[in-house]
Amino acid sequence: MTNIKNLILLFVFTLCMFCVHAKIWRVNNNTGVVADFITFTAAVTSASVLSGDTIHIEPSATSYGGATISKRLVVIGAGYLLNPAAGGNTGLQVSINTSMLSSITILDGANGSRFLGIYLENTVTIGVSASTYNLLFEKCNITSFTFAAGAHDGISIRKCYNKNRPVSISGGNLSNFVMENCLLNDELGFGFSFSNFTGTGCVVRNNGIRVANVFNCPNAYVANNIIISPSIATFTNSNVKNNIFSNASQTFPGGAVANQTGVPEANIFTLTGSDDARFQLKIGSPAIAAGVTIAGYTPDCGAFGSTDPYKLSGIPPVPSIYLLTVPASIPSGSATMNITFSTRNNN
Repeated sequence: MTNIKNLILLFVFTLCMFCVHAKIWRVNNNTGVVADFITFTAAVTSASVLSGDTIHIEPSATSYGGATISKRLVVIGAGYLLNPAAGGNTGLQVSINTSMLSSITILDGANGSRFLGIYLENTVTIGVSASTYNLLFEKCNITSFTFAAGAHDGISIRKCYNKNRPVSISGGNLSNFVMENCLLNDELGFGFSFSNFTGTGCVVRNNGIRVANVFNCPNAYVANNIIISPSIATFTNSNVKNNIFSNASQTFPGGAVANQTGVPEANIFTLTGSDDARFQLKIGSPAIAAGVTIAGYTPDCGAFGSTDPYKLSGIPPVPSIYLLTVPASIPSGSATMNITFSTRNNN
């Protein structure tokens, strides 16, 4: 029955609409499954995998390892928080396993790469400077990002998640760095620091940030965030608009407008459900329609606000199978069996 389930799960990945002109490669290390590769390194270093190709990291109970990437790739996983018994969401994928990669180093040549639905186990290292990277990390379970010395431009982290792992954006000098619609939940006191926002065009918008220690975000446009912290956040030279803070003593740089302070967390979020669903806004939340109005639209604050909000469990924008029924046995002599599965479009 395991092979049947794997074949049906494969159906999910073959429907991917990314890079239809390029080749799609499968990485799977589960016993009994035949795929193109069993490790991420083998896929990335293969001469057959070309710039512009897509790599599917299929669900597994173990990590697929890491790699140094110097070609433009689309890397797609199954999401995270898929096990309800471990704070995850119910019924989003048949498999409750994630698509985990360890340390990743990105070099010039990987410009334009995209990572979606991946659990990033360790630090992502941007190894060299490039004029414009145009890297996208979307719907990933993230940790820290470290940049080599020099200028870096064009990194986007969108609709990503972190709980109780260090998050820092350190090294190098960053411009046009965007973090939007992310959930960062630090209960252990690591703190969040984006101290190398030294260039222009850095944006931190519509995030839900729960931090037990310091939050430092200089030289950026900071808007529509919800920041739960016992400490005062630091926004040196930042443009701070329409954020909500639990700390009643929060201070602001000149020009800050429409920020709310001293708002208890319990007044904002539902605080029920899975580890990410609990940060949805409750009825009557002061974060509802409290963001910066643009072109007549006023978004909610937090990760679930804006026209492109956070998606539970980081389910990537490809079809998924969320329900599968396979007979426990087949009558002797039977040439057929009935399998029922349900799919949904996650665009």
